[in-house]
Amino acid sequence: MEVLMDEESQDRSDKGNLGMIRLLFLTAFFDALSDVGKQIDPLLREHGMFRSQLDTPYEFVPLHRYVALVESAAEKFDRPYLGLEMGSAFGLANMGPFYALLRASGHLRGALQYLIMFQSRLQTRTIFESVRSEETTTYCYRINDERVWPRLQDSEFAIGGYVTLLRELTSSKWAPDEVHFEHSIEGREERLSQYFRAPVLGNQPVNGLVIRNEALDMPFASAVPSEDTKLRTILEWHLLDLMGPESAPSESFVSLTRDIIARWLGRTHVDCASVAAELRLSERSLRRRLTEEGTSFRTLLQEARKERAQIILGKPGMSLAVAADQLGYSDTAAFSRAFKEWTGVSPGRFPHLKDGE
Repeated sequence: MEVLMDEESQDRSDKGNLGMIRLLFLTAFFDALSDVGKQIDPLLREHGMFRSQLDTPYEFVPLHRYVALVESAAEKFDRPYLGLEMGSAFGLANMGPFYALLRASGHLRGALQYLIMFQSRLQTRTIFESVRSEETTTYCYRINDERVWPRLQDSEFAIGGYVTLLRELTSSKWAPDEVHFEHSIEGREERLSQYFRAPVLGNQPVNGLVIRNEALDMPFASAVPSEDTKLRTILEWHLLDLMGPESAPSESFVSLTRDIIARWLGRTHVDCASVAAELRLSERSLRRRLTEEGTSFRTLLQEARKERAQIILGKPGMSLAVAADQLGYSDTAAFSRAFKEWTGVSPGRFPHLKDGE
């Protein structure tokens, strides 16, 4: 199993900025593999985890170890849809005290907003955010670290799990309008479409659920009256206290800038001015801070593109035009020139890449 960065190297390089995940999500892993029994234990040890950790569901473990564990288990036990199996079984009961808060949210938009609110306390170095348009809202999920790859099983677990939660809150027949995955779904379309009951697209910039606004805003049949916010407020307080403080951002402007670039790349235009605005700095101030830390915005952007390119070009069925777009290049020629500067070869040398525009 290929992992772009071995665990010890990633631990050393990330230091205090390592992505982490709560062990409560490991419950779904054990439930999905209940038929293999103790065969799981050697694999757990290999990835630095133990069955006894289920007794402390709010303990953190390194995210890259967890993701690698699930990928390894899918391969070892010949379970190509392990992530989807985990997601289909991960319901409200697995969310512990979040169960009551999600029920009390009143509608799907409220429930998803709570999941967004608590994302960094459940799983760090990961985006879960919403982008609203006139008719739909897209909920995007993505691990914000290109080195954590492959992560197909985690992506399908996350998106499948969200759908399971939303069906329990509404109806078993509920379905999104569209589902997106960052990995290729070649050969997986039928199974995925069958589960989500919606069109499923692969090789997208992020994993996501597209949901009609009217469906998001429809009240639950057993919703708490909108004027009665006391219960929701109390639940929020208790959960925030249980989860502990939100992970503090790194003081390094290099790390902050890298995180924003990784989050936006392929989804919107990325330039120094927009990143500076996100950090509430002037463009000049951000450039000065980065210079003081020994780098530049252009260097960080190019590093992010190069890192992302290594992932994107390994995806089966990826066209050169789509790869260029996801890396923020205006055309395929500009991307090809940049890629050849990085590697000494053209992107067309990659076996999975399609030649078409």
